Amino acid sequence: MQTERSLAVSLAEPHSKWFMLSLGAGLIMLGGFLYGAVNIAFYGHHVLSTSKEVPWGLFIVNYAFAISSIGLSYISSFGIVLGFKQFDVISRRALYLAVIIIVAGVLSVAADLASPLRAPFLLLTTHFTAPMGVVAMSITLYILLISLELYLVIKRGHHDLLVKAVAIVAFAAAVIVHSYHGAIFGLHYARALWYGPYYPIYFLLSALFTSCALIIFITTYTYKMTGMQMSEKLRDSLGLIGKMLVYLLVIALFFLYWKVVSAHYAHKKEAFILITGKFSFNFWVFEVLMTYLIPIAILVYSRFKDINKMAFAGLLVAVGLFIGRYDFIIAGQLVPFLSFTPFDNELGGSLSELASYTPSLVEILYSIGLLGFIWTGYMLGVKYLPLDKDERDDG
Repeated sequence: MQTERSLAVSLAEPHSKWFMLSLGAGLIMLGGFLYGAVNIAFYGHHVLSTSKEVPWGLFIVNYAFAISSIGLSYISSFGIVLGFKQFDVISRRALYLAVIIIVAGVLSVAADLASPLRAPFLLLTTHFTAPMGVVAMSITLYILLISLELYLVIKRGHHDLLVKAVAIVAFAAAVIVHSYHGAIFGLHYARALWYGPYYPIYFLLSALFTSCALIIFITTYTYKMTGMQMSEKLRDSLGLIGKMLVYLLVIALFFLYWKVVSAHYAHKKEAFILITGKFSFNFWVFEVLMTYLIPIAILVYSRFKDINKMAFAGLLVAVGLFIGRYDFIIAGQLVPFLSFTPFDNELGGSLSELASYTPSLVEILYSIGLLGFIWTGYMLGVKYLPLDKDERDDG
């Protein structure tokens, strides 16, 4: 009888060539991480394109996208905590992805700090009236809890009392992370595009649909790459997640519609940047069409049975949401701060009515390196951890 570990190792054997190529691609991308980290360590923020007008750049966009992966632990919790057993099938893979993606997000935001080595002081001297301080504390607790949860699920299964206890606490930590992450933007009165009471809810909602999209796409790609056949129970589980994804996208589209309409009605400059300005192509093509309308149409057309079509829809959602996060964070900073800061003042600034931002080479390569970190970590997990045990008919 094969052990769980030997079963996991054998997963890559049918297409070991493709496994090695995928792993090699991940390692090449990690070179960008090394290049960016060295430059940031030696030259600091001078190698970034951020400025006093646009202090948050691509690294914060990466983090805002990565934090959406917390929804992967929600998917796992639907089975362990709420008792929906169909989600137990995918929980190991979801938890493992949640760990490595959120760690990449933390590495991204750490690179944006002027002194990354001082980050631990944020945990030691947290002010709980500050949303960012609460996020720092809760996300650290969350990473530890879901790592422990993954270990216990592998060792004890889904229905152990200790597993359920840890999952409940991790679920609560995840809700706190998302609500306060949304509050970082929603309480920001000075930024008209960000300010609003519903952002804690919206970020939680976007985490759910992003994670549904990621788990469908990554699981399908993994099985294609390894040459393994999906079990019927895995197909049923992904079909259920696909249905959930459609409902979540429709609700999120409702939020997006009223965000734009209310901002337009209030004559907010940021709204016009998105609708008709320099970000209009990104907004209409990538955010509206790619993130919402096209995936909804594909998923409905697939009838939640054609896994390949569902995976393609999941990929569109993930890519579209990343660009949507970029638009949201960058466009939200382009209008003068509270309309008090002229860009042509004696302190130095452009003569434009709006600020500008284009990621530097270091930011781009470091971000590609983070993707390599996620991909390499995932490939190693596929090969050496029994992530597929519950997905098999004999699991």
